[in-house]
Amino acid sequence: MTLVESFGRNVREARQERGWSQEKLALEAGVKRAYLSEVESGKRSATLSFAEKLAIALQCEPADLMKGWVSPGKVA
Repeated sequence: MTLVESFGRNVREARQERGWSQEKLALEAGVKRAYLSEVESGKRSATLSFAEKLAIALQCEPADLMKGWVSPGKVA
């Protein structure tokens, strides 16, 4: 799984844990829902600014949204 896919999955899981729709998270973070949808599905990578906005809205650390990703060159 790529970092882009891991990030999107973690954003979706954090959003769903709060019972939020994509619309609600987009509103809270001040981002476009369509872009959020593409990030969650792993179709687009997020900018650092976008990741920061999501982390603030989700009340977590940006690093929390990247958990589970392992560098392909790193031995687990």
